[in-house]
Amino acid sequence: MQTFFCAILNDTSAQLKEEETRHLKVLRVKEYDVIRCVDGLGGVFDCKVLKIGKDYTDLEVLTFERFERSKNFYLHLYLAPTKNAERIEWFLEKAVETGIDAITFIDTEHAEKHRVNFQRLERIAISALKQSGQLFLPLLNPITPLNQVSPKGTILFAHCEIGQKQGLVDYFNSNKLQGDIHVFIGPEGDFSKIEIQKMYASGYAAISLGNSRLRTETAALYTVMVINALSPILPSS
Repeated sequence: MQTFFCAILNDTSAQLKEEETRHLKVLRVKEYDVIRCVDGLGGVFDCKVLKIGKDYTDLEVLTFERFERSKNFYLHLYLAPTKNAERIEWFLEKAVETGIDAITFIDTEHAEKHRVNFQRLERIAISALKQSGQLFLPLLNPITPLNQVSPKGTILFAHCEIGQKQGLVDYFNSNKLQGDIHVFIGPEGDFSKIEIQKMYASGYAAISLGNSRLRTETAALYTVMVINALSPILPSS
């Protein structure tokens, strides 16, 4: 059964917005057909199509089930957008498929780009959610200056400067993988020396992602995949 993304309005009704209505028409779904929907918040529901409008579709909710997250941590990645938008879009698609909870784009001293197309990124994230069978859509936050970000929890950052750094796997072999985990990935030109010094001074833990110098989007995806691979899968409820 084809899966659609929609907002559930109440216990008995839901609605597809313009983008999903367009997909529904392409697939030649008709009124009174039954479709499967997800809301990006862990909800899965079967719905009957009541009315297909020009830019919306009204649905009747037939069955509804809500699932909890199957891991005991919340992964929040911070990264500087790349000059080539397609590279960040590729990362986002793969990160959603793998499993990520939040992404904040950061503006750094060596940043190559200072804005992103949020509507396009949201569409890519929703498409990846449906394709992969994930149930939780990550929170996408707008570009924020690095010095205005102040997360709480486990805070890691990767940089290319020579210094004492612990491998990502080694770090979580000696520290619990739980709670809020925040990981900062710098731009192609790396974090500036001043930014690195400030993160050390703030108590952030420096990590190594291996011996190769990775592109921004590669480093980000590697981080997401390693952390998810290290996580024990909790039973769904």
